[in-house]
Amino acid sequence: MNILDCIGEPCPLPLMKVEKRIKDLNRGDKIYIEVDHTCAMTNVPEWARKRGYDVEVEEVSFGEWKITVTKR
Repeated sequence: MNILDCIGEPCPLPLMKVEKRIKDLNRGDKIYIEVDHTCAMTNVPEWARKRGYDVEVEEVSFGEWKITVTKR
C-alpha cells in the first residue's frame, strides 16, 4: 500500500513527495497521503486534479486529512 505520512510537514514537502512517488505508480494505483496542514490539504488535491488523477479527501480527525489519489 502506498502511504505517505506527511503529518507535521508544511507545504511544499507533501506535494514534492507525492510528485516523486506517483511517477512509480501504474494506472489505477492509489496513493494515500496523510496531512495536517490546510495548505497541503488544498494544494495536493488541486495539483492531482489538474493532472487528471481522481482525488478523494477525508477529514479523519479535526485538522487531519487523508487524501487518496488514483493514477489515471
